Parts: sequence; structure tokens; C-alpha cells
Amino acid sequence: MNSLGGGLGPVKNLQVDPLANTPVDPLANAVSTQIADFKPVGTTLLTGALSNGGALKDLPLVGTLTRVLPG
Repeated sequence: MNSLGGGLGPVKNLQVDPLANTPVDPLANAVSTQIADFKPVGTTLLTGALSNGGALKDLPLVGTLTRVLPG
């Protein structure tokens, strides 16, 4: 079990988007809209963690699932 934790630990910390923090990152292009007085809605909530060089543990939904993995 100890070797499994040692193998999965680094995977949770790997940068998912290899083009993150570069000028050619397609995930850095955000789209947003606002209707009337409602709060604006955009794609940066989903792609922001990836385009900033985030790992699996930093993603909104997947990050909570990686906490149950050893490592």
C-alpha cells in the first residue's frame, strides 16, 4: 500500500495543461456573458485552474476526488 501512495502522489501534482502560462494556451481564452443585473457567467471558473498551471488536485470537481487517493 505504501508503494501505491508513492506512485499516486506525484500524479496528483502534475501540471495537467502542458501549454499553461504560455501565449498559445487555448484554455486561456475565456468567454463570459451577463444578462440584466444578474451576476456574469463565464468559462474561467472551469478552465482557470488549468490555464494557470494547475494539477489534478486543483481542479474544482476532480480535486475533491483526489483527496481519497493515497499519496
